[in-house]
Amino acid sequence: MLGAMTPPTELELIARLALAVALGAVLGLERETRHKTAGLRTHTLVALGAALFTIAGAFAVVGVQNDPSRVAAQVVTGIGFIGAGAMIRSGVTITGITTAATLWVAAAFGVAAALGLYLVSVAAGAMALIVVLAFGPLKPYVLFARSRRRLDISHVAGHDILDALISQVGDSGGRLSVIETSDEDDMRRTSVVVWGITAPQLNNLLRRLADHADVIEISPPPPTG
Repeated sequence: MLGAMTPPTELELIARLALAVALGAVLGLERETRHKTAGLRTHTLVALGAALFTIAGAFAVVGVQNDPSRVAAQVVTGIGFIGAGAMIRSGVTITGITTAATLWVAAAFGVAAALGLYLVSVAAGAMALIVVLAFGPLKPYVLFARSRRRLDISHVAGHDILDALISQVGDSGGRLSVIETSDEDDMRRTSVVVWGITAPQLNNLLRRLADHADVIEISPPPPTG
């Protein structure tokens, strides 16, 4: 189909590259403000590179070897390595999955813009921005609306209290986010937010945790009985 169309001028191809840069930069700026592993420069370069590879495959090669879909497939494969590098494992928790996904979307921006899908590219950019800005704050209330509680736990430093809590919350089908951790001599204070499990389940879990020899205090304390 591309072969039957009038080839775009070099000025138009540059405009497509610029659109890819703009869309990648918008998504990267959001990640940058949240201090993620891949930010403004990474997302912008991913979008630009994907667009340039697609343009080279679609318009620089003439004849039967002209196959932009093959180039786009290789872009998707290649971006997987960068996305994997954006993910970090800490204990049983893996972070950076959203950033890896935004890198993948930035590459899609580049491919779509390079193929001249201007309106589709801009619409996809707006949708992606809404997802990363709005869906995160809504998640605790929509996806895990059964409970949401902040806890301040004082425990002996150097022990696996937090790992035990994460494991128990996960076994109950909930989620846990660590807000902050600070050490005072041999004591560690950890603030967490737990959501996604019913109040009775969470109270039972906290009572078991409070009975642990290394736990000094849980605030607010779990109800007795």
